[in-house]
Amino acid sequence: MGGTFPPLARRRRAGVVLWAMPVVVAAAVAVAVLPQILDRGMPDAPPLGQIWMATPRTIRLLSGDDPKLTRLFFDRPTSYALSGGWERATPALAWASSTRFEVALAQSKIPADVHTVMYDPESWSFTPIWERRHPEEAMRLFSDAAHHAGYRVVLTPHPGLVEVSGADCHRETGESTAAAFLRCGIIGEAARLGDVVEIQAQYLESDPTAYRALVLAAAQQARRANPRIDVLAGLSTRYASDPAVLMDAWSAVSDVVDGHYLSVPDGIHPEIAAGFLHDLADQG
Repeated sequence: MGGTFPPLARRRRAGVVLWAMPVVVAAAVAVAVLPQILDRGMPDAPPLGQIWMATPRTIRLLSGDDPKLTRLFFDRPTSYALSGGWERATPALAWASSTRFEVALAQSKIPADVHTVMYDPESWSFTPIWERRHPEEAMRLFSDAAHHAGYRVVLTPHPGLVEVSGADCHRETGESTAAAFLRCGIIGEAARLGDVVEIQAQYLESDPTAYRALVLAAAQQARRANPRIDVLAGLSTRYASDPAVLMDAWSAVSDVVDGHYLSVPDGIHPEIAAGFLHDLADQG
């Protein structure tokens, strides 16, 4: 975002050569032009019209840096506020356990304004061991229950599921986690069952080539399974040392995905996410 004057060549093209003007005229021009320069307007929509997803906590952290920035990326129905409402963003709720979602559904504990639900199975304690070992069946149970209740479904199986002992499909010796995840076809099954998938490739974002390779292959797999699927890719400040890391990762897949889930886990370095979105808004 700019607080500097336009280059001298541009000023000459506009016929305004301040050093040649009387002081009074130069001051008048500065008064008229400076506010516009200091307060450049944001674009009308996110670059490429992409979908953006984040938690309200992340959005609040970014809003503290620049409210206009969060309005651009998140104050719109095409964006998702995960686990809480935010302005005009579509509210959504997430579960790491399909079983717990079904309990919440049976007990009518899902707020009436929520029409989108996410299932996030990962190799962590929040996902029951049976679901970790059988992610495709767990995704089917979640999606069937959610769709039957009228919800839009987001599925975001983590590549680390192939590392789970006793999993239906697991990483072979000498195989990378990304390669095993693709071979197991987990994201393709997620796309067949859901309405939106997120590719959790953020752990590779500091290597744009590797990040693109996983996101591209997973997106292709997802769209073969469901041509109507919305494909998001993960971005996180956990793996970014500066805004350029996120920008390079975004640029590597801007022709591949429909949008991104932006994470600032545990409030780690929100200034990196804000800097990235500022750069992206300027580019857009």
